[in-house]
Amino acid sequence: MSDKKLSRRDFLKAASTALAASGFAALPVGLVRAQDDEITISLWGFANNRDEWMQNLVEELWTDMHPNVNVDLSLTPYADLWPKLQAAFVAGAGIPDMVDIEISAMGQFVRDAGSEPYAPLNDHIGEQLEDLSIPSATKPWTVRGNIYGVGNEVNPVLLYYRHDIFDELGMDAEAPATWDEFVNMLGGGAMDAGHGLFPLATQSWADFYVQFHQAGGEFFDAEDNVQVQSQLAIDILNWQKAQLDSGVYIEQGTGDAQYALMNEAAYITVWGAPWYQGFMKQNAPDLAGLWKMRPLPMWGDGGFATVPRGGTGMGITAASENKEAAWEFIRVCNLTAEGSLLAFRRMNLFPSYKPVWDAEELLRTDDYFSGQKPGEFIAEAASAMAEVNVSPYWTLFVDAVNRLIVQPVMLDGADPEAAIQEAIDEFEFNK
Repeated sequence: MSDKKLSRRDFLKAASTALAASGFAALPVGLVRAQDDEITISLWGFANNRDEWMQNLVEELWTDMHPNVNVDLSLTPYADLWPKLQAAFVAGAGIPDMVDIEISAMGQFVRDAGSEPYAPLNDHIGEQLEDLSIPSATKPWTVRGNIYGVGNEVNPVLLYYRHDIFDELGMDAEAPATWDEFVNMLGGGAMDAGHGLFPLATQSWADFYVQFHQAGGEFFDAEDNVQVQSQLAIDILNWQKAQLDSGVYIEQGTGDAQYALMNEAAYITVWGAPWYQGFMKQNAPDLAGLWKMRPLPMWGDGGFATVPRGGTGMGITAASENKEAAWEFIRVCNLTAEGSLLAFRRMNLFPSYKPVWDAEELLRTDDYFSGQKPGEFIAEAASAMAEVNVSPYWTLFVDAVNRLIVQPVMLDGADPEAAIQEAIDEFEFNK
């Protein structure tokens, strides 16, 4: 046997060869470029877990593939990123090559046709569009037929519950099939033991939207018309307010407060998309092995098994002078087996890249969730997930929903119908 050490480059080459033999396309070595000069491409993001994934990808894959292309990853708090980015676009200077575009922030940048600050990716993606789960990978970042971002995650909402506490209380968290059964069968026992059953966001649109959307509602239709002025929206708001008033639901809190409540068992169920599992591990590591997951309860009169929650697409700015290099980075992250599976290993993000859906790695067990296989739950939920219409006016509208619907109804007892009308009136005036 040779004593020669296997170099990192040889290892990656061998791994790519093995992957190709298994049916996955091997990654190209060396970026196609007119010159071999060293360049740097930049990406602005906001999420620690995504930043960790991309840092790992640069170290484990990218540097050996494209040694002449450095990647500068910059992390900015979520609330600060969008005004910072908008200021750069207006100034025409200091604009990054790429941006991690969170689904809710997309609309504010693409309202005016012809002046979008992102580069269309349709031609870059080409036939590989068939390899992607469209509702999660491209639809949220598609405006007027142009794809401005690629997301790497299938993000159906699941319900997580403290099985240790439910076992102690002699209650079966798997039993409720509907939301009414959920609160009626589990709420009283949870409160008697000093726990809230579920944390509700009282200052944000998100939790209202999850249940409204699951029940069959939408904020916008495909033509950007507001759809929240409905009896369904009123019923969902009244139902959530009733759970909050009864003590079955508790206020979620914001920022670190919600995880403090989680660690204290102030609530014993919570919902979230697969990316939320990563945040649970980061912010509540001592609860490893105490959680399990299950599908969401259903609304009695129908609706969907689950809905997408959140999502982040990688986009290229129109001002970038390194679009080919930027696309290659996005491709490696989102449209290769290696990049997609690395995201799953780091963050439990079930890939939107369909060629890896039968990879055994996606069916691994997770000790944090008591030996369950997250991939099985995610794949089953994704097959029955509602789509979402993301309007260019999404950010403007949800700001009105936060201030004029959710907060007044949940915190002050405002009439839902009047609150909805006020939010729509303000939105249409400012639109």
